[in-house]
Amino acid sequence: MDSLDVYRQRATDYLANNEELRDRLGVHPQDVLTPHPLGEGEHNVNFWFSAGEDQGERDGNAQQRFVLRVNVLPQPFHACQVRYESDALAAVAASGCTPLPIYVDSSSTAPGKGVLVETFCPGRVFDLDDPHPDDLKRCARILAAIHSVPISEDCPLYRPTDPLQGLFDECMERFQLYRSSRYEDARITAWVDRFTNLTAQAIQKAQAAPSEPHIVNTETLASHFLLPEDSQTGWFVDWERPLLGDIAQDLAFFLAPTTTFWDSDRFFTAQDQEVFLGEYWKAVDGRFEAGAFEERFPAWKKVSALRAVAWCCKALIRYGGKGQHTTERATRKLPLYLSDDFQEMLLEECFS
Repeated sequence: MDSLDVYRQRATDYLANNEELRDRLGVHPQDVLTPHPLGEGEHNVNFWFSAGEDQGERDGNAQQRFVLRVNVLPQPFHACQVRYESDALAAVAASGCTPLPIYVDSSSTAPGKGVLVETFCPGRVFDLDDPHPDDLKRCARILAAIHSVPISEDCPLYRPTDPLQGLFDECMERFQLYRSSRYEDARITAWVDRFTNLTAQAIQKAQAAPSEPHIVNTETLASHFLLPEDSQTGWFVDWERPLLGDIAQDLAFFLAPTTTFWDSDRFFTAQDQEVFLGEYWKAVDGRFEAGAFEERFPAWKKVSALRAVAWCCKALIRYGGKGQHTTERATRKLPLYLSDDFQEMLLEECFS
């Protein structure tokens, strides 16, 4: 991936020269659009910008902000990442808890592999290490609102035949790469085999209890929740890999210890999980039936944990082994995730 400075310069040039986008935003010719770093991940580099910042500061008027997402690595199962994300935001707009898409450009003149411009959602990130008293319930309300949006007949989002089996198969592909690499460790492989067998058994039971499809994000990280101070709910941002699938996937991934520990130094307690799920179903308020959720949720907990272990195994190959990771977080967290102590915790919390 190119450096952040490179993408910022490309974003600056793009905002200055794209007349169609400037017309869409109602920007005056003399207005300068300056991209400010907002965050970057494996698939997108994000900037916020607003029109006429200097003029707004002089006049004392707040300027409307926007987000420019530059795609650098597409997700699977679609041809155009930025178009897919835009379609997803349009599909969940009725929730009132997500950004709204404004402009999409996948042409050769766009930075990276295309750009998406969307509305800016204000709020503090849900901090697992320092949460406010009602944060967990607010996150539950946000997901309930998103999952309650009806699916239109022409919804373009990907609908896998069996989301649970599909994600399990994806994990197996990653493990196969790991097993055939020079980084394989017999200790880790033994844990993987144990978890794989337990997960396969749980999936078989869950497949006897099918679920109705909903729009799910599939990557419900705490850092994707933005919580304004003047609201009882908030926003959920970052729609890289949504699909039509099982609500249990979003809920299990959010609560999984493999998810929380990556962004913090804590895990959700049994009471935390009870509070979250209780508030979630309270917020759903009969807009859809729980169906076989109780039968499917344990299988999704296992797959969520297995997915994280599979990612760590593949990361050993990608980062070239111990001590050569590309991010500070990966350098610090990866050895912990693959330790026997962590695997023992997963066995007890997710696979028992």
